[in-house]
Amino acid sequence: MAAPRACCLLLSYRLVFGSVFDWPDVLGVSTWLFDQGSTFGYRPEPLGESTALRGPAPDWSLGDSRVPLMHFQGHWANPVNATSYPGSILFASESEGLRFRAHLIFDSANLSLVKLTLENSGKQTAHGQFSIGGSGANISAQPGEEINFGLPNSSMPCFAPSLYGRGRLVLIQSVLLKDELQPLSWNVTDSKEHFEATSLQIDISPAAMATAFILVTPVASVPDRMDFRDLSDRFRRSIWRWEGYLQAVKAQLPARKSQLDKDAIVAWSAVKSVMTLLGNWRTVPGLPSGVLPSYIGYEGGFWSWDTYKQAVGMVHFAPDLAKDQLRLLVSARDATGHIPDKVDRCGHGGGCSGKPPLLGWAVWTVFQQTQDLAFLHEMYSIVSNFHHFWYKHRDVTGAGLCSWTEGMESGMDDGVRFQPEFARSVANTTSHVTTLDFWSVDLNSYLFKEKKLLSQMAALLAYSDDAREWEQDAEALLPKLQNTFFVPDGDRAGFFSDVYFNGSALPIKGCEGFAALFSGVATYSQALRMANTLWDSNQFFLNFSLPTVSKNNRFFNAQGYWKGPTWIDQTWFAYTGLRSFARIKGNGSSVFAGLASELKQRIFRGFVSNDTTPLHEHYHPETGAPQGVPHFSWTAAHLLMWVDEGNKTSSALVNEDDVTWI
Repeated sequence: MAAPRACCLLLSYRLVFGSVFDWPDVLGVSTWLFDQGSTFGYRPEPLGESTALRGPAPDWSLGDSRVPLMHFQGHWANPVNATSYPGSILFASESEGLRFRAHLIFDSANLSLVKLTLENSGKQTAHGQFSIGGSGANISAQPGEEINFGLPNSSMPCFAPSLYGRGRLVLIQSVLLKDELQPLSWNVTDSKEHFEATSLQIDISPAAMATAFILVTPVASVPDRMDFRDLSDRFRRSIWRWEGYLQAVKAQLPARKSQLDKDAIVAWSAVKSVMTLLGNWRTVPGLPSGVLPSYIGYEGGFWSWDTYKQAVGMVHFAPDLAKDQLRLLVSARDATGHIPDKVDRCGHGGGCSGKPPLLGWAVWTVFQQTQDLAFLHEMYSIVSNFHHFWYKHRDVTGAGLCSWTEGMESGMDDGVRFQPEFARSVANTTSHVTTLDFWSVDLNSYLFKEKKLLSQMAALLAYSDDAREWEQDAEALLPKLQNTFFVPDGDRAGFFSDVYFNGSALPIKGCEGFAALFSGVATYSQALRMANTLWDSNQFFLNFSLPTVSKNNRFFNAQGYWKGPTWIDQTWFAYTGLRSFARIKGNGSSVFAGLASELKQRIFRGFVSNDTTPLHEHYHPETGAPQGVPHFSWTAAHLLMWVDEGNKTSSALVNEDDVTWI
């Protein structure tokens, strides 16, 4: 790769998404910026008529007043404005022909760089200085070199106060001027709660620029001193990395003018999704990285079925992180092969009974995109053992059908089917297995799909006996699922529902039935009847998207978590299943294709280009109003699955021939 030739890069006009600098404030100017797996984030905050930088703030204590608030200036009183871009925050101000910029990026999880520039746009030599001030807790300074500050402590043992309780701002002692490095001295004053650092005067010729750097770290130690050229390269590589993310998810936008508004919404949603997922990326000491469901409300760890979906959504632009978050999750499996509900921030398994068996789907999808056979080999036995776990520990009747132990295990925590009116626990005293008293269509559909995927994995890995056995098991199971879970007549006709052990269906039509479409369980005629049920505006076909339970259910609540709102993942499961049946020639092809298309259009119609509202956990099924926690990862992941439908061969790398350096 040729060495970069200037301060920043822009993608050429050949690329759909342009530069990262074409996407200002996509999530709003005040959203926290996390990157490179860092636990510590930054965001712009008002400071009088100007704007300052809050951070580094640990995600477990974002509102703590002890987190430093820093302001950057060109040593004048003019207000500083901030703009948040994908992967960076830019502060800017101008005064009398001098243009000041302070641009923050993440170099690593524990190191951020702030690039300071003063550009003379006037006709006379200008005299300028860099000025940095701030407030915080337990501030102390080493004259002319660095400022130390206290940070809120964590109760997590892997974030010990001795390592993460104190941060540093390091002042680099050189400035680049007229392509020459010159010494740069700083005057620093400090008190227990405030500091000021001002560089010595810099003389800047017309059309010239002075460039300096500072380092910010949330840890007690700082890296070895890096020279100026190295810092410049690191800064460029960070911008380049984000350009690569955007290129990798670029939409295949049609040229028809009538499509431009729709394409803008899709592109805006894609950029927002990438920023959301990478904002939830976290390192785990001594283990692979993971991705939080959200850094707000879910900062305690990494949930398993969230991780499966996130890996599928991220593999097109961050394939290594897609694989690593799966590795993190399976590192906490127990001797039975069971994968826990969640892994905490220190890598320990815990949570409730578990989560749905979608690991095989995630592994297979990641493999299809990366063609990493070693990864497939690494994961095959883990997926196989977890699959067998369900039949040993969740088949309470011995019928070859499995049941959830509780609503939390299904991932649909408080869904209507788990209310006391419909569910109770039963135990098999011989096998010591305890579950709810009904077989679940989603669980058994996922297991059917996983058998099919395990067969394909085994065939690729040359485990021919395994491949044949998995396929035989799947084919034997399929008619049992079709006959057991589909309701052919009565009030709940035309849908897949959970079934009590006595053979009667639960009186509920819910999103669990979508799994029969997604997993390929339904026959063609069953799928067609189900599609007609989904088309019904009195049941599922609502103004924004599919609810989690039929609108005519007496427990339907559009704001009831899993009792009515739209969850984007569930609509995507239904959509994917419908698309699969649309490819089969038959009298229902237009029904499947039409419904799938309408579901996708309604989802994206609910998102507006230039809307800075974060992606949320779930949505009102009629109005599309956001509900639940913001910055939700699997919503972002599933939006990217839609965006990437026609873009399966994207690379996560940018070719330097495709960039313009300015």
